[in-house]
Amino acid sequence: MKMLSLLLFWGLWYLNFSSRIVLSPLMPIIEDEFTITHALAGSIFTFLSIGFTITLLLTALLAARIGYKRCIALGFLILTVSLFGLKCAATFTSLAFAAFAIGLGAGFYIPSAIPLLTELFEPKNWGKAIALHDTGASFSVLSIPVLTAIAVRFLHWRNLFVILGASCMVLLALFWIFAPDPRPERKNQTQFTRVLLRRDLWIIAILWFIASANSLGLYNLIPLFLVKEKGIDLGIANTIFGLSRIGGLIASVLVGFLVDRFGAKRIIFAVLLTTALSTVGIAVSPIFPLLIVMLTIQATVSTGFFPAAFVAISKLTDLSERGIFTGITVAFGVVFGLGLTPAILGAAADVWGFQPGILVLGVLTVFSCGLIRGLGKI
Repeated sequence: MKMLSLLLFWGLWYLNFSSRIVLSPLMPIIEDEFTITHALAGSIFTFLSIGFTITLLLTALLAARIGYKRCIALGFLILTVSLFGLKCAATFTSLAFAAFAIGLGAGFYIPSAIPLLTELFEPKNWGKAIALHDTGASFSVLSIPVLTAIAVRFLHWRNLFVILGASCMVLLALFWIFAPDPRPERKNQTQFTRVLLRRDLWIIAILWFIASANSLGLYNLIPLFLVKEKGIDLGIANTIFGLSRIGGLIASVLVGFLVDRFGAKRIIFAVLLTTALSTVGIAVSPIFPLLIVMLTIQATVSTGFFPAAFVAISKLTDLSERGIFTGITVAFGVVFGLGLTPAILGAAADVWGFQPGILVLGVLTVFSCGLIRGLGKI
């Protein structure tokens, strides 16, 4: 039963993640169809992130009333409707609103899923269980660009949203039938404030922002970087983009085992430092083959941060705090890493090109590694 539940959570995380990143490989098409700049294209992810952040912060409080399972179900209902609505977006305003609604629906999932997973499995197996669950995101990052490159040859790009929406409906029905439903304790304002005042919360939140900026924030603009700045065909760019993510699937699983063996703190440091150096490598690579190598290393290693960080959060909190801690941390990363980073990098690209912005991001990531010392023994 535990493995069936883990499989269901994996599928939900894959669809949740795919619904948020499918816009990225389609961005060159969207830019041309809506005749918008790089900065406006990047701002679409800002709207998505605003919606995502709202429900990330509200979910832990709502779960105390209706339970984690119902929170996930509510989120997927909103997500499904929003995906169908995105197919009909005819203006940039309607596109931005649909992205905002997708963020609203998607934000319910992770603050509810992590407490459920840590209740299903013993602490000694948290690293492996969370890492296996997180391969849903890694597989999404790998598969969506490749599937998109194939699908746009046969389907109109808007039909991809219909396929994703229908898939969400099917898996939601299975989840509702089979998933467990443990209830958190009711939380009050004092408990919420106490979590906000914790130093380790803000250390994890800042690291999450940096990691998100390097993974999803940069991820959302790589197709534009390859197509618009490097002059590569869209289909080839998305294929390279997707294949460079293959290692991330392996890295997520490996990190889970390493965290259970060596602890979350050491693994977070190793992952973040390697991510920083490879991000700098993307910016300064003088030849295309080296750029592909740096893209592959960066994509492989950067995904390892998130399962390690989820384990760290689980060890730093009890069940009553876990949803709040997770929601605040992920929200911080989403606002700054996923929401603002693409818009800032896009605006910088309009003026100077993509590479200077990517270089600054890599350097900031190097400095952020020093914060890890403040996490204590985890």
